[in-house]
Amino acid sequence: MTIPDYTTFIGLPGNIAVLLFSAYLLYLGAEWLVKGGSNLAMRYGVKPFVIGLTIVAYGTSMPEFVVSFFANVFEQSSTISLGNIIGSNITNIGLILGMSALIFPIHIAFRNIRNQLFFLFGISILLYIFSLDGSISRAEGGLLFLLLLGYLFALYKMSERTEATFEEVERGARLYSFAKSLLLVLAGSALLSLGAWSFVKSSVWVAEQFNIPKLYIGLSIVALGTSLPELATSLVAAFRKQSEISVGNIIGSNVFNILFVLGGVGLIKPLSVLEPLGNALTSFPHVQYLVMIVFGLVLFPMSYRSDKIGRTSGLILLTGYFLFYWWLFNQ
Repeated sequence: MTIPDYTTFIGLPGNIAVLLFSAYLLYLGAEWLVKGGSNLAMRYGVKPFVIGLTIVAYGTSMPEFVVSFFANVFEQSSTISLGNIIGSNITNIGLILGMSALIFPIHIAFRNIRNQLFFLFGISILLYIFSLDGSISRAEGGLLFLLLLGYLFALYKMSERTEATFEEVERGARLYSFAKSLLLVLAGSALLSLGAWSFVKSSVWVAEQFNIPKLYIGLSIVALGTSLPELATSLVAAFRKQSEISVGNIIGSNVFNILFVLGGVGLIKPLSVLEPLGNALTSFPHVQYLVMIVFGLVLFPMSYRSDKIGRTSGLILLTGYFLFYWWLFNQ
């Protein structure tokens, strides 16, 4: 499939404008997909927690998935896909969770997130091990995707006793008509596809124009753009002082990014971890992997000490986030 190239005709200002508009399309598409899908599921009696685990988590991870899919399959820029996920996971904890904690301290019982933090750490290490040979194969992508199914099933079984009934959700939610719900799903999917296509095209142009490794573009511009749904969800939750939503959204999104996005995209087409740069290959991104893993690990002492992530912790996360990107573009 050949995607028409508009990037060379619109120059730097035009491509920056496309990136901003594409990021908005990704955000809007994810919102519509979640609203339409959730309404369809509730109409057919699907449990609220299942909706949260599947449709909502799937919807907020779709920008990363569609962008990574286009980058890997159509643009042969698999390092944008990898950088997108590593950068998104760093952004989710360093920037988004850090900003949320600065707005209002996040009170969360450590016992409620302990197992998910251990699981996130485990799959982050597994992803690093899979990548050491320079690629993520279809078999490895398939294994990551199977782990996602097991993760969802385990969460579902643990939550069955606290599940709200469909009638309770129906009374507290405004249900759209079937036609409107279906239209939202279709329109959201279309906006995600269009936004991802144009976002990847302009990102690749910027990388090539300024001789920036595509991994770095994925780590920065693409990661920030595809994290907009998580940013919006967490900041709204922080302003409403709904602490657990912020933390749950971030941890769940990072798990989905590794298992659903890289697992799914790697299953479709193997992902290369290295990319040609001049007459050589880019070096293996050991530091980038390490930073992603460390950002997940620091949540252990932050939440264990006092069952909250306070403003001081939020400032530490934000400082670490900006220091990493300062290092990345000044090395």
